[in-house]
Amino acid sequence: MSIAPAHQAIADATAREVVTVAGRVVALQVEPHDAAPRLTARIDDGTGRIEAVFMGRRAIPGIEAGAQVTIEGRVSDAEALPRIYNPRYWLS
Repeated sequence: MSIAPAHQAIADATAREVVTVAGRVVALQVEPHDAAPRLTARIDDGTGRIEAVFMGRRAIPGIEAGAQVTIEGRVSDAEALPRIYNPRYWLS
């Protein structure tokens, strides 16, 4: 098992940059079975919120409400909250 890398505050994450952030999963959204598979985890670190969007997945063991996670990927800000699509992740 690999160790999560150092991370920055979610509030400091800027669009189009590769970032590593950590926080608690505060909400999950799963697309219905008649739509393309997608799991969205909303992560909060106390400075802000970001969404981790896992395309092609409806569930990931360990990614659940209340879980502490670290994610890494390129930030997209095309939506209301910044998002990272298909991030690399570590469970704490």
